[in-house]
Parts: sequence; structure tokens; C-alpha cells
Amino acid sequence: MTNSNDNIVNLYNVRLEAFNIDQITLNAQTKLKQWHAESVKTINDIYQRKSQELTSYLDEAKNQYEEKKLTIQSNLNQLKDQHEINEENIPAKLIIRSIEQDLDDIEQLCRQINVRPLTIDDSYFHIEKRFSIRNSLQTPSTFGYSQISSSAIASSDKFLLIHQNPYLCLIDRDCRMVRQDLWNHDWIRDMCWSSTLCCFIIITIKDIYIIHEKNLLVAPFKEQFNETWFSCTCSDKSLYLSTCEWGSSIYELSLGSSMDLIKQWKSPFTCKSGEGIHDIKCNNETLALMIKDGRESTRRMELKLISTFTTLWSLPLGAAHNLRLFTCCPLKHNEWLVIDGVESNIYHITKQGKSKDNIHYPSVPYRANLFGSDILAIAAEDNLNLHRIPT
Repeated sequence: MTNSNDNIVNLYNVRLEAFNIDQITLNAQTKLKQWHAESVKTINDIYQRKSQELTSYLDEAKNQYEEKKLTIQSNLNQLKDQHEINEENIPAKLIIRSIEQDLDDIEQLCRQINVRPLTIDDSYFHIEKRFSIRNSLQTPSTFGYSQISSSAIASSDKFLLIHQNPYLCLIDRDCRMVRQDLWNHDWIRDMCWSSTLCCFIIITIKDIYIIHEKNLLVAPFKEQFNETWFSCTCSDKSLYLSTCEWGSSIYELSLGSSMDLIKQWKSPFTCKSGEGIHDIKCNNETLALMIKDGRESTRRMELKLISTFTTLWSLPLGAAHNLRLFTCCPLKHNEWLVIDGVESNIYHITKQGKSKDNIHYPSVPYRANLFGSDILAIAAEDNLNLHRIPT
């Protein structure tokens, strides 16, 4: 026992000695300086573009001024030849009206330039603090969508992708719809974001699609597995797909140009033969599985190591005979959010697999997504709700 305790003490001492607070401080300051440099570059790029636009506009204004000036001078010369200006002298009145209009146009030439102050949201550089789901569910920004829209959502650093039937829509961090394009394919089962490909990935019942962030261009991926897909998620290296069947399998595909099959995980490594996987999510070399027993209707969340599929912990979530989805999403500090559509509850789960909080949501929730570090998106029965996380 003594040797065992000594080994544990030594391991903790090694970890403590390896912790370099000065390096962590330097890294944090470097991030802020990098953000500052990138922000200044963005402003300079905008300034250069607007400077070119202004130069072009002013050149055009000068040309218009010279043309108006010549017209006014010509009209003034004509006005001199008029012996008398009165109500009966129609030509003179027309000349005066033309001169006044041209002078008004000249005075308005450069009054069309408007400048408003630049405002920068403090959340653009966010320092993560202790996260509380209960404190985060404040009055949200809401996007209504029809019940024939898929509840699947996914986010990059810049945009949140949703399905607003019959469109795919991008929402920015200011909660504005910035783009929408027609979705002409089958029902969307799930979607995720790949930081490696810089693209969204959408799965339907049988197909996989790559969605480009800039233009929502849809590129189908020709796979040969002939499976019925249910959920998807990405790590830095791989795309994971779960199948819609009892004894669900999980496919691991490489995130290269060909997206080759790396491995197929089958029952009982994924779940038992009488169980099905409702959702999968990657986070920090782990894979969360939302599992339901088909016979007993019991549900649980399991966290597995991606490399070996070893189960780190398992959390029972009660029984439910309703067919509604129950899903999850990763939070800060390796914690998790569980969405229970049957009970309309949201569970905050610690990284050790313990229930931290349980909140009843006012509308039936289907899915959640942490959009950046300060927006919690919840796809509910009638609305997509974007909750600002207090800092």
C-alpha cells in the first residue's frame, strides 16, 4: 500500500512540476495580441476598400460638378440676354429653374457620405468563467421554423447552420440570418462541423453531403456502405457516423479528400444488440453516446475514448417509451448538456459523468449546440432559441 501511495504521490508531483503558469499566462496574452492584430488588419482592409470606393465616388462627383458648372455658366449667359424677367417670360423662368436645380445638385454631391461609429462587442474576446446552464437560459433570440424543418443544428466559429424548410440557413453571432439556399435533398438526420475541412457535414437516411461555409454549396460524398445513418460528429481527424438499427454500429472515416474508412465499431463495443444509439458527439478525444434499450426503454449516456472505445463512465437517464430523440452536446471544461425531449428537461453533466443540474425547458427541446463560447443554441419544438451566456 505504501509503494502504491508513493507512486500516486510521485505522479501528482510530476503533474504539478509540469504545470507552467508563466507559459499559460504568456499564451493567454499572445491570444489577445493576435486578436488585436487580426482586428486591426480587418479594419485596415475595410479602410482600404472604402478609400478606393471614396476615390472613385469623388472622381465621379468632380466630373458631375464640372458638367453642372458649364451648364450653369451657359444658362447664366442666356439669362443675361433676357431683357426682362417676369411672369410672361417663360424662357427666362425655365433657365432660372434649371440653374437652381443644378446648384442644388452640386450642393448635394458630397452629402451622401455617412459614417457611423464602430462598436465592438466585448464578447468577441471572451474569457471563459464557471459555466452555469441555469444562469444561461435567459430571454433568448428566437427564430421560428415550421414543424417540417429538421431540428439538426451545427456551428463553426462564425456561423450556425440550421434547416428552415425548404432552405439551409446560416445565422451569424449577432443572431442575424446572413444566407439561405434551397435544400433539394432528403430529410436531414443530423449535421456537424469539421474544423479540419472547414465545412459542414450533413447526413440524410442514406447519403453524406459536404456543405461549404462561404456559399452553402452542396457536394455529395459518394460512399459505398449502403447503411441507414442516424447521427454524425467530427474530431480533428475523423468523421463518425452511427447507424439506425438495434445494435448500432459506428463508422470512422478519415477527413481527407477521399474520406476513407478507418474502422467500423460494432456491437457490443458500441452498445448491446437490443439497444440503439440516438446521438453521438466528439469532444477532446472522447465520444459521447446516447443509448436506448429497445425492450426495457431504459436510457443512458456513455463516454468512450475515441482511440480504444473504452468506456470512461456511464450515466443512467431513466426509462422513456416515447420515441422522441434524446441528444447531447459538449460544453466548456469537458462538461456535457443532455437534451431530454420526453420530459422536456435539460441536464448539465460534469466531466466525471455526474448530474450537476436539471432544468425543465419551457418548450420541448430536441438538440443543443454551443455556438462559440457565449451562445447556447437550443432547437425546440417550435423555435430555435439562442441564449447568451453571461460572462
